[in-house]
Amino acid sequence: MRYSQLFGKTVKSVPSDARLVSHKLLFKGGFIRQFSTGRWSLLPLGMRVWEKIYKIIDEEMKAIGCQKLVVPTLHPIEIWKATNRDQAFGEEMLVVDDHHGARFAIGATAEGMMVELVKMFAPSYKDLPILIYQFSQKFRDDKRPRGGIMRVREFMMKDAYSFCATERQAFEVYQKFYNAYLKIAKRLELPVIPVEADSGAIGGSLSHEFQLESPYGDNIYFVCDNCGYAANIENAEFERLPINLDEEIKPFQIISQPEWVKTMEDNFKHYGQPLWRYLKNVVFKDNKGRIFIASLRGDQNVNEIKLKKVLGVDSLQPVTKEDLEKIGTKPGYVHSWGIKGVTFVG
Repeated sequence: MRYSQLFGKTVKSVPSDARLVSHKLLFKGGFIRQFSTGRWSLLPLGMRVWEKIYKIIDEEMKAIGCQKLVVPTLHPIEIWKATNRDQAFGEEMLVVDDHHGARFAIGATAEGMMVELVKMFAPSYKDLPILIYQFSQKFRDDKRPRGGIMRVREFMMKDAYSFCATERQAFEVYQKFYNAYLKIAKRLELPVIPVEADSGAIGGSLSHEFQLESPYGDNIYFVCDNCGYAANIENAEFERLPINLDEEIKPFQIISQPEWVKTMEDNFKHYGQPLWRYLKNVVFKDNKGRIFIASLRGDQNVNEIKLKKVLGVDSLQPVTKEDLEKIGTKPGYVHSWGIKGVTFVG
């Protein structure tokens, strides 16, 4: 095709909110255009790239014996409720009602649908493992879409699912997918690093993300130079270094302090002691309104993903000033004891 016939020609200007180089180049080059926040159209040049990526992923999935199919985009809400995933996804899940009063979740992931599909055939252990996958449009009401098409609310995803007879078989299949994703990254010339990760609302006890180092990333992972251990910050295990073990335990004492001393930084300014000497209390509530107070050293931060696992809840969010007033306290005055109707975690 001649350039003169191309729909979506190059331009010199870029959107005022474009920060990432990829966002600017894709816009200027005539690959993408935005309709609303987090929702983009792929123009003919963008579709040519998309089709090449699709082909590579499709070939590697077929190479490990994975079979392609597709399920509907609208999922009966009962399927999501059966595994409590409607609560796990929370506000990111989009829901729609049809004219007959039936409620559907707009596909954000498809584990429940795939389970129901496989159940229709009542497979025996002889039929396992079953490896299936699809390319389908996904919808998530992401609170922070950014970077052009880096983080969006509507996107095409290849999602694969396996059904196994034993745990050993499941691990073997997991490794097949793991190796396939490394091959895909190699063919795309992406120097990814597999890191241990939290599986989030999707569930599961084993998960890896294939991270690509970038100055524009919004995630953090750790890699050990000695043993090669790599993990997302949400899942990384760390060793707590011993501090002041030789100090004598002093008797508990209540002292008065100025009202302006409310944060860890205020404590440092007022008392002049390092942050690890203070006790920090961070307050959260779950989707049922239950209040949790996490107590930790002043130089540390709460890992919400790990805290949710410990508490066995689907979601956590910071409390409001009104929430604190209901339990008889206020910002800067939360204690690690003596507050009724809350759960303390240390």
